Amino acid sequence: MQRCPACNARLGTASACPRCGVELRQILGCESLAEQWLSVAMQSLAAGLPAVAVPALLRSLSFKQTPPAKLLHGFLIRQLYRALYEELGRQRWPEARATLCLLHDLQGGNDALSRFGEMIDQLAGAVDTPPPPSFKSENPSTNRSEIS
Repeated sequence: MQRCPACNARLGTASACPRCGVELRQILGCESLAEQWLSVAMQSLAAGLPAVAVPALLRSLSFKQTPPAKLLHGFLIRQLYRALYEELGRQRWPEARATLCLLHDLQGGNDALSRFGEMIDQLAGAVDTPPPPSFKSENPSTNRSEIS
């Protein structure tokens, strides 16, 4: 922190503002925690663990909304949407649902995410249930497969 949040005075290394005397230890502690959680988020993402990176990033942002944390937030959203599309294309429904939960954590109540969830439920249900038996007539001349 370079300036006092109360009076905007320049700060040195002291734990109190030299101008107004505001105690800064807790604020500096929050900044430190924000940096630590951001580091956990970045390391988790680099290790391919978005399920760990998302909560760590949200924890970092709860302490302080730094530009690097906001940048990582946007990057994670883009990456998770890309992963969601890939999982949908490969019909990996449980993975798609897990990715959707992470996106919901990052974006909150989003109508598009709700629609994605409904779509995944419908597609997963269609795959999980066997197709209905095809209708074949008693008369072989009316079966389309036999008419040529």
